[in-house]
Amino acid sequence: MNLYFMILAGGIGSRMQSPELPKQYLKIDNEPIIVKTIRNFIDFGSFRAGVICCPVDWIEYTKALLLEYNIPDDIVYVVPGGKNRNSSVQNGCCFLTKTFNVDNDDVILTHDAVRPFIDSRIIKDNISAVNEYGAANTVMPVYDSVIRTSTGDFLSEHLPRKELFRVQTPQSFRLMELDNVINSLSEDELEEYTDVASIFADRGFRVRLVEGKDSNIKITTPFDMAVAESIINNSP
Repeated sequence: MNLYFMILAGGIGSRMQSPELPKQYLKIDNEPIIVKTIRNFIDFGSFRAGVICCPVDWIEYTKALLLEYNIPDDIVYVVPGGKNRNSSVQNGCCFLTKTFNVDNDDVILTHDAVRPFIDSRIIKDNISAVNEYGAANTVMPVYDSVIRTSTGDFLSEHLPRKELFRVQTPQSFRLMELDNVINSLSEDELEEYTDVASIFADRGFRVRLVEGKDSNIKITTPFDMAVAESIINNSP
């Protein structure tokens, strides 16, 4: 079994209100968010290779950034992302399956570029879950009460909190199965699905839930940047 990782870095950061740089390239603790994210996978030490799916206009910038921060280019590759998350996954799978001699046991972890606080325990649990069940989704319990509204103005339904979870990443799969499933989607499905684990569940696969961490945040707003700085400042 070989391990691979895919960093999804296709966002442009509109909610971050950063007109010059997409959010994944902003710095926390004097280092770009995407670099911090990648280092967690590199430092884990067991991955054969990783691929970054980023906007076409930022490919050369990303490559230069990896060089600047000593990320080995024979382990981490940069490929163009697609017009949505799922088409980016398609591109990443296409590159890996064409570049490496992939077999049925190989595992891939797909992860948001702007979740820089993933740790080795989450990575290990994802790998174990895929080896045993075939697919994994990192999640956290919902602590607030949750309601549904059909109009946006009035409460329609109260949802059972104990059955609900917040989705984080990684979402992890056998690489060849991910390649097959993601390429089976129609154009509409590529656009509609917001995460790959849901696609697997809808296709009849069992997706094992893996416990995430509160610190495994997705940095998408200026408030998230402040939280990230707090996590760094309070780390042992």
